[in-house]
Amino acid sequence: MTGRQLLQKRVRDDRRYKLRDLRTALDWTVWLYILIPALVIGIAYYRSWWMTPPDWLAGVPEQAAVFPLIVIATTWSLRIYTEEADQVYLLQNVSLSQGLKKWGIAHSLGKGVMMTTLGIGVVLPILVTGWDWSSEQIVVTALFLLVVSWNVRTCRYFIDLFVPSIWVKWMPVGLVNLLSVAILLVMSQVGWMYEWVVVVGIGGLLLLLVVQLRVRVKMKGTFFHDAVIERGHKQSITKFLMGRVGVAPAPLFTRTRPFLFRGSRRLRKKRTPEARMVDLYTKWVLRSMGKVQYYLQVIGWGTAAILLLPLIVKVVVLLFALYALIGLSKADWREFSEGGYAQLFKWEASLREKAGKQALKLVAMPCFLLLCVVTGFSFPGWFGLVLFPLAGWFVFNESVQLVHRSMQTVKWQDSKGV
Repeated sequence: MTGRQLLQKRVRDDRRYKLRDLRTALDWTVWLYILIPALVIGIAYYRSWWMTPPDWLAGVPEQAAVFPLIVIATTWSLRIYTEEADQVYLLQNVSLSQGLKKWGIAHSLGKGVMMTTLGIGVVLPILVTGWDWSSEQIVVTALFLLVVSWNVRTCRYFIDLFVPSIWVKWMPVGLVNLLSVAILLVMSQVGWMYEWVVVVGIGGLLLLLVVQLRVRVKMKGTFFHDAVIERGHKQSITKFLMGRVGVAPAPLFTRTRPFLFRGSRRLRKKRTPEARMVDLYTKWVLRSMGKVQYYLQVIGWGTAAILLLPLIVKVVVLLFALYALIGLSKADWREFSEGGYAQLFKWEASLREKAGKQALKLVAMPCFLLLCVVTGFSFPGWFGLVLFPLAGWFVFNESVQLVHRSMQTVKWQDSKGV
């Protein structure tokens, strides 16, 4: 096995490890509530910036573009992909160890190229339409951003290697960040006008990078430090996801009686068994602030997206909200009907189906109709205020019928062992 093949294997293992952690956190609710709306809103705003610069840009100096560029371009890390088990075999194989180091450094520098391209692409419409940067200025800034990010990440690697104390580490890291911002600020504003400054600057930064990487490849006796640093990079997503996990604080006071619906009065006048079951479900949902919070979040981000996005995207957001609300209602009803309290009652299967159909409309329909009213209000004229609530009522009923039939099909397949 060569150093390149070993690197490819470890990159694949690292990617699978991180994707496994992401799948545990990014379920469909995160995609539906946060990621997809944020992506749609971001694309809409990015497209509008290419046509017309945003109004807030008039009060922002063009020198401020350096900060998002530096932040995005330095989000990668210089990695050697060393593992603790390598002391058994890899340390005795000098050529393979050196090959892994060189290919790991090359792979890391390639990630630097990708992040630099991403940073320039994100800020590009503001540079072109807002501040009227020329193509020469953008190209020179991108080249300096690349070599500066390479040097910054390499310097940070040596700082992590030789400065273990977090209280001391911030001083050299802050100095490196300050120098990188100063260099990029000077070159993006003045230096790009002089060819000799561009050549000398890029040449000097490349020479500094080569010296650092050469020292890193020849450095010995850092195996265990490299393994600790690499383990931190591999578990970076795990640390991020588990950073806020801990023992929940004790509540200030404990309620012995529910805040809502303290008595056993019926919420509906009907005395049918399905009405009684829906009453129990209503109290169960409204007493749980966590479940009510989910519906309020859907209304919140849905209202904000509908008011801010273009007309066509408003309808897309409304459909996403419909899917989210029905999904929440379906999950809540399944949790209630299969829970221990509901199992105390001998509900018939037909009764559960009738009550489940009503339960899907209980909280989700008012929320969806409210978003329909907001969508109709955001459209010009009074026609939208009438059309969207009526169309939303019809679409919601049909969606509930479809979900109800799908639930019956799944139950039939489970009963038949399909």
